[in-house]
Amino acid sequence: MFRLIWVGIAVAVTLLTGCAQKLANYDYDPKFNFTGYQRYALQQSDKQTYQSLDSSRIEAAIKQQLSGRYQLVEPAQADFVMHYYLQAEHKVDQSGVSFGFGVGVASNVGVGVSTSPPAKQKTEGQLVLEAVDSASQQMVWVAKGTRNLKDSMNPTQRDYLVNDVVQEMLANFPPK
Repeated sequence: MFRLIWVGIAVAVTLLTGCAQKLANYDYDPKFNFTGYQRYALQQSDKQTYQSLDSSRIEAAIKQQLSGRYQLVEPAQADFVMHYYLQAEHKVDQSGVSFGFGVGVASNVGVGVSTSPPAKQKTEGQLVLEAVDSASQQMVWVAKGTRNLKDSMNPTQRDYLVNDVVQEMLANFPPK
């Protein structure tokens, strides 16, 4: 009985960790020295051509996450500039229910027919943060957030989701 309980706990832990989702991916220049950074500027990237309500949420979340570590200044006085933008990502979704049946005969011959679910193209937004060194004008760090805002979310839910993904993205800035 005791062994059965431990097997049950192990299965539950395995299932829960398998469902855990990584919220952000990072890349950075491993040769770059981030230790001199004290001041930053925040700018929406030229790669995004519109301003949305989510952009103001993103800015607020970035400011909140960097406030204890760096001083927010004008771009001309900054050690680095944190650019952000929403990148459209197109995906094909083919999930759904399919139907199939088959008929066989005794001589190991059979015929089968199946249908597949229709493919749907979805456009999802991905948050991208880029740290650009002011002295060299080179990108030295980038993070891409992988959670999606849904149209059905209310403003409080959107704030929570944006704060959550920005916190995860900036957890590795500066890289150690």
